[in-house]
Amino acid sequence: MDDILEVVRRGSVDKLTEFLNILDDSGSIKFTYEVQQDGKLPFLDLVLVRTDNGGLKFLVYRKPTHTDQYLNFSSHHSIVHKLSVVRTLMERSQCLVSDAVDRERENVHIEDTLHICGYPKWTFDKVRNQMEQKSQKKQKKQDQSRSSVVIPYVERTSEAVTRIVRKHNVPCAMKPYKTLRNILSVDPKDKEEIEQTSECVHKVPCTNCDKTCR
Repeated sequence: MDDILEVVRRGSVDKLTEFLNILDDSGSIKFTYEVQQDGKLPFLDLVLVRTDNGGLKFLVYRKPTHTDQYLNFSSHHSIVHKLSVVRTLMERSQCLVSDAVDRERENVHIEDTLHICGYPKWTFDKVRNQMEQKSQKKQKKQDQSRSSVVIPYVERTSEAVTRIVRKHNVPCAMKPYKTLRNILSVDPKDKEEIEQTSECVHKVPCTNCDKTCR
């Protein structure tokens, strides 16, 4: 079972569904469809909501049979598992809900629901702090990977270039371009002969046919 989101012309849904269902002769694959109701359409974990200005916004989707029952905080499980329940719900809210007001409403629903399951306030504070630190580390890593430069070291010239680049808040590193490896142009390690190689799989193709001995 899988879901596909598709926009089609009005009135052509039945014809398209019938066409898709005749493509598989075995009948093992069958397509059904859902249409929006009151401007809402569920899709996986999302509810697509049509706004008054003709745009779309996303909310978290919960089935009508959803009970808001999660791992109880007093149950015999590791605290790591319990914090992961909080983190999963809060990260889902952060990633899926598109509007800030709806996201705040979703976060309040999460806290109210987990409070009933016995989760104390410090669990939410701890998870928020972890999520913020993770976001900062990710942003810092992206900034460094995008903006940092590496230049070959040339006496006096490289120092001047580095000072200019750092004025624009771009980290700059220098590396030597003259090394023994470059000068000698040889591999410092002795190459091992094939005959001396052991504990490996050898592949010997036949010169008279397409067979291969392993």
